[in-house]
This record gives sequence, C-alpha cells and structure tokens, in this order.
Amino acid sequence: MSNPRGADDAVRRARIAVSVLFFTNALTLSAWLPRLAELQADISLTDVALGAALAAGAAGGIAAGVSAGPLIHRWGSQRVAMAALFIVAPILPFIGLVPGAWTLGFVLLLVGGLDAVMDAAMNSHAMRVQHEMRATGVHRSILNTFHGYWSLGAVAGGLIGVATAAISLPIAWMLAAVALLCSVLVLVARPWLLPGKDPDSFLDTDDDPIGDAQPDPSSLLAAGPANADERSATTRVLHRPIIWGLGLFIILAVMIEDIPGRWSSIYLTDIGAPSATVGWGFVAFTMAMTIGRFSGDRIVDALGERRWTRVAMSGTAVVLGLSLLAQSPWLFMIGCAVTGFGVATLFPAAMRAAAHLPGIRPATGVATISWLSRAGFVTAPLIVGVIAENFSVAWGISVTVIAALILLPLSSILTWEKSR
Repeated sequence: MSNPRGADDAVRRARIAVSVLFFTNALTLSAWLPRLAELQADISLTDVALGAALAAGAAGGIAAGVSAGPLIHRWGSQRVAMAALFIVAPILPFIGLVPGAWTLGFVLLLVGGLDAVMDAAMNSHAMRVQHEMRATGVHRSILNTFHGYWSLGAVAGGLIGVATAAISLPIAWMLAAVALLCSVLVLVARPWLLPGKDPDSFLDTDDDPIGDAQPDPSSLLAAGPANADERSATTRVLHRPIIWGLGLFIILAVMIEDIPGRWSSIYLTDIGAPSATVGWGFVAFTMAMTIGRFSGDRIVDALGERRWTRVAMSGTAVVLGLSLLAQSPWLFMIGCAVTGFGVATLFPAAMRAAAHLPGIRPATGVATISWLSRAGFVTAPLIVGVIAENFSVAWGISVTVIAALILLPLSSILTWEKSR
C-alpha cells in the first residue's frame, strides 16, 4: 500500500494531533518577531543588546534541552510536548511587558528552554507516527509535512504580528491571546496522540528506506561503532562522531532559519522600508518555508535529501547574497523567500537521520540533535548583533550565505535518498 489514506484511523488521527503540536509551537514563537523592531525601540535596545537577549533564549534551550531525552523516556513524548506548551503559554505575554534587556533575556531564557523540550518531544512523536505509518505499508516520507505545519504556524504568527501592529494592539495582549488559542488547540488534539512510551528503536523493519540508509561512505563524518548497550545518556551519545556531524549540519541549518526571520525587520528598517512593510520579510520567509515543507516530502522522495540540499543551498547563497548587495526592500523579500524555501527540508532531514542511528534510542538521538541545534540559535544572534553594531545589519545577515555554502559538502551526511 502506498497511499497514506490507507493508514488506520488511529495513525491518521495521530498525524493530525502531531500537526497541531508543530503548528502551536511555531505560533508561540513567531507572533512577536515581526514586532521585534518595535520592541527594540520601546525598551531602547542596541543591536548588541538585542542580539544578547535573543541569544539568552537559545541558551535556555541548551540548558533545558539536555533533559528532554530522559523526560521523553520517562513520561512519553506526547506528555512532555503538551506539558511544555502549557507551561510556556502563561510566560509568553511577559515578552511585551519587560522594561529592558536583562528582563527580556530572562523571559526568553525560559521560553527557549521550554521550546527545546517541546521541540525534541514533538519530533520524537512525529518519528513514532512515521514508524507506525510504515507498519501499515506506507513507505513515503511524512516528516517534512509535520514541519510544514510548523511553518504554517510561523506564517500565522507572522500575520498576527503584522496585523496587530497595524492596529497598535499591545504586544502583551497579542501574546496572551496567542497563548490561549494554542492551549485550547492542544487540549482538543490531546486524545489523538499515540499513547504509551516511545520505542527503543526504529531499526526493526527490513524494508525501511530510512533504517537501511547510511551516510555517504566518503563522508569524514561516518558513524563510529554502535553501542548496543546505550541507554539514554546524552553524554554517551556525544561520543559518536556522526552526532557531531549532524550537530554541525543542524547548527548551520538553524542559523539559516533564524537570521532572516529575526533580523529582516531590522534590516528593512535600516534601508528605509516603510514601517508598514518591515514585517513582510519575515512573512515572505515563513510562507516560502511553509510551501517548501509541504512539498518537501515529494522533493526528497524524488531527488534524495543530499541532492536537494545542494541545489537549495546553492540557490540560497546566490539569491540572498545578490539581494543584500542590491539593498532593495523588495529584492530582499525575494531573497528571504528563496532562503525559506531552500532551508525548509534541512531541519527535518537532520532529525530523521538522528532518529535512525544504530544503537541509540530514537528519542535520545532526536533530543541530542535538537539540543545541539540550540548552539545555532545562540551563536546566530550574537554574531549578527556584533557585526551589525560594528559594520551593518546587511553584513550580519550575510552569515546566512556563508552557512549555505558550508552545507554544500556537509550534505553527504544525510540518509534519505529516494522512496522505494
């Protein structure tokens, strides 16, 4: 059977529920980003101070993310994901109430920590659903579609941010409404999530196109010997060379995801774009990423993740680089769109590879890579903030171009080649 509609009702309902988790996670994180320039002006932040506050959110992810694997193993990915969402919801409005950089950094530290836990949990549950789909005879990728719903949530959040800015609704009130909406959606979806604990391995199906796939032998980042006795300790997983290769891959990928979204409104303001349009760089980026993720499963099934990553990152480097040189608001928005479409499949690809490492629990592999990805969220705003303060925001955003070029050879570490 090759039609996803042939999956049983429980798995189909689980797909919907996981999509809700991805959508709400993005919505909580994205609604305030189009209003970042407004927030910066309201509390008089320099570019460096803003970068440091944003980096605090990623630092929270690093601090809390290491606990995600053990929490998922103990309680199950579905419970951990829901708990993280319900805890972060009442914290969100404080982003719009902070008086300065230190308090903003503290709030983002909490939000980032909870996001890291939810990110690992919902991706682990997504891999469970992918595995259950294969058990019904469906051997096509669905992981990019889940991340497509994340991008859809980011688009919705971006549009909410732009719309509420147009009517001068306070950021805190906007985020309170977003938090309430997300909590209700997750409560409704809760009964459809897969019950019980997560499995110890997904490498138990002989005709599994993911499980059989291995990194390119020519890669210097090939995995070391599998540890059959590996239990759940992230520190032991970190001794595997493949983890560091995937870690570098996902760090660069999240930098490409993070920089245009967070800094587009600042850059557009700097080059004189009308205030009503500065949020559209973020919207263009997230809308294109959404399209890229909903079409991503078909693309990687047809071309393979390695080939598509090389094509996408080549296009990103060229188009975004040229748009920065042109210093045109509309060309930059096109550059944001190309970047969003190109980077769409990278994060899911790294998560897929992490969930299918021999000798490592899927939840542990996913949690570890999710944890390492936070380094990208820490370094990106700091690097861009320092470069923007000393040179220009355009030079800071050009870090995205460099990251795309590095990913060209690093794509050899990916596993999914073509659908059978």
